Amino acid sequence: MPKTYRYGALLIFFLFARVQAQLSPGELAKSHAMLEGVKNCNACHAADRGISADKCLACHTVLGARIQKGEGIHSRPAFRECQSCHVEHQGRDFQLVWFKEGQEKFDHALTGYPLEGKHSVLKCQSCHQPRFIGDQKKLLDQKKDPQKTFLGLELNCASCHLDEHRGQFAAACLSCHTMAGWRPAPGFDHDKTKFVLTGKHSTTPCAKCHATKTDPSPKTEDREFLHFANVPYQFCTDCHQDPHRKRFGNSCERCHGTQSWRLADRTAFDHGRQTRYPLLGKHTVLACEACHKPGKPYAGLRFEKCMDCHSDYHRGDFARRPLRGTCEECHTAEGFSPARFTLAQHQKTDYPLMGAHLAVPCVSCHTSVGTGAEKRVRFTFASNRCSGCHANPHGTIKKAFAEKGCELCHSVESWRQVKFDHARTDYPLVGRHADAACRACHGKAASNLQTAHLTFTELSQRCSDCHSDVHRAQFRLASGGRSTVMPCERCHTPVSWLAEKFDHNTQAAFKLEGAHLSVPCQDCHKLVLENNVRFVRYKPLSSTCKSCHDEKKEKDLRKKKG
Repeated sequence: MPKTYRYGALLIFFLFARVQAQLSPGELAKSHAMLEGVKNCNACHAADRGISADKCLACHTVLGARIQKGEGIHSRPAFRECQSCHVEHQGRDFQLVWFKEGQEKFDHALTGYPLEGKHSVLKCQSCHQPRFIGDQKKLLDQKKDPQKTFLGLELNCASCHLDEHRGQFAAACLSCHTMAGWRPAPGFDHDKTKFVLTGKHSTTPCAKCHATKTDPSPKTEDREFLHFANVPYQFCTDCHQDPHRKRFGNSCERCHGTQSWRLADRTAFDHGRQTRYPLLGKHTVLACEACHKPGKPYAGLRFEKCMDCHSDYHRGDFARRPLRGTCEECHTAEGFSPARFTLAQHQKTDYPLMGAHLAVPCVSCHTSVGTGAEKRVRFTFASNRCSGCHANPHGTIKKAFAEKGCELCHSVESWRQVKFDHARTDYPLVGRHADAACRACHGKAASNLQTAHLTFTELSQRCSDCHSDVHRAQFRLASGGRSTVMPCERCHTPVSWLAEKFDHNTQAAFKLEGAHLSVPCQDCHKLVLENNVRFVRYKPLSSTCKSCHDEKKEKDLRKKKG
């Protein structure tokens, strides 16, 4: 080749390369590589060299159809200019989608599908992956790479999530569930189903009624699911075992309610109409198991007599009575106590009740005896005398007590109404003694007169053994070198404390004569205080006149009188 020609060819090559560089600023991305070259510029660029969205949509028909429907982010006016997010001529491996603040901070709500609940914390690739694309062929026909596209996802939950109910419900998932979590399902209301939950059913876990089934499909590893649709519910026995083994038919609700299997309110089952034994009194609150023992049949129970169920608490004490001790003679189903044995009936026994006994509760006399299995209430007594029930508090008068018993002094009207004739003793009661209470004399040795037993024998008859010496030993007598207290009866009588028997002229050293006869005792015998004790001073007293009379005062008194 001539030298001139070679230089010309080389010049043409550099000129072409320079023009090519000015026309294309860089290589196109892989997805647009087929548009490489000057001839294809107008496939994307308009005459003014700007990017035409219409030209882009001429190829991206799937996206164009979404824009026509007003769907997705591209339908928004702010995203009509393709080059604002998609930049080309940056090389074959350049990512065509540009996120202004990064992909993780993208506001997904702009797409028309805001991310809520657990969706809000997922990575983009968790949802935007080929296996969740509904119609991949449609995208492949448009030469879209399923690994990179954000298109193709559907809005229904089942397009991404496995249908846990395996087609049992036609309603959308969000009609029961929320994006915050699969459980609980706040939108589900069992009351809107054909089987309204009441009583214990309302707190029963779903899995108790809705059994677990297995999905035969090999498409998923999670093959177990709960059976919700077409669950039988017409009869209680569809879910519950019949403990009565069909003896009462299928209508469990005739006797039971959903509140409790135990018939807490007993309103459903009428024992009186549906059996031969109507429940009365205490029987109405008994648990069924109290009579119908577990494992025993309900039918065929004996109920003619109380003792068909109850043991004889009285151990045959009334077997000799005309009714042979049947419980109904004294008791009712309302309760074992009080008994309905009347006072009129008691008066026909060998111990009619009289006086205070009429007001005594039955249990005061008929007390419990025995222990353990032998424990019972006593109704038979060895004796009808008072000592059969009452202890003898007067152990010192056993002889008299044995002769006639308590009736010697007391009556059944009241223990405190004593009718004893004290004149029968060697100490007849006269004067004030006749009015004194028994305890005043016969309880002197007791620290508590209300509870202590009284003493009736070996009591002293001396006044000083019952009464304190108000004279402070002023009247002691000397006898045989000993000092003894003068007997009170020398001056006093039981009729009055006044010293009616005292004779001043014979029993005192100072005889009363003349004007002294009319002088009150207290003018001479003054009240004194000694050792914090007040008493009347009787002796020793001076018998001189001036010990009592003041001569000057006497004169003044006579002058004044006249």
